[in-house]
Amino acid sequence: MPHYKTMYDEKDMLFAYDLGGKEATVTIEKVWAGEISGEQGRKSKKPFVSFKGKTKKLALNKTNGKTIAQLYGPDTAGWAGKSITIYPTTTTFGNETVECIRVRPSIPRGAPAPARSKAPEPAPVADDGPAFDPEQDVQP
Repeated sequence: MPHYKTMYDEKDMLFAYDLGGKEATVTIEKVWAGEISGEQGRKSKKPFVSFKGKTKKLALNKTNGKTIAQLYGPDTAGWAGKSITIYPTTTTFGNETVECIRVRPSIPRGAPAPARSKAPEPAPVADDGPAFDPEQDVQP
């Protein structure tokens, strides 16, 4: 029997019940800015993520966006091709406990680690003699 929530209009969105109580490791295909309608028709801007081989997209809340940024950096263009593990859980929303999806705060096993850029080498300092000393270099 399908979950009752699967009978609503949001057929292209990924929800906690779609995970069937299990975590899933997925590869990000694309990230883009979009708009979602919430309760009472209130609209809000959110990043959306699609996954390779999957038809449903995930609207990222701030918690999940921050977690992915901690794994792969804040530039969403760099998230494509990266893997994340998502899992169903619950959170408090107002006075209710609701189902939600969260992103594990670790790179999935077997996924390539993000490239780390090397810190630039410090510029060589020329030895131009002693530094300026106001006590000695001020003319009376």
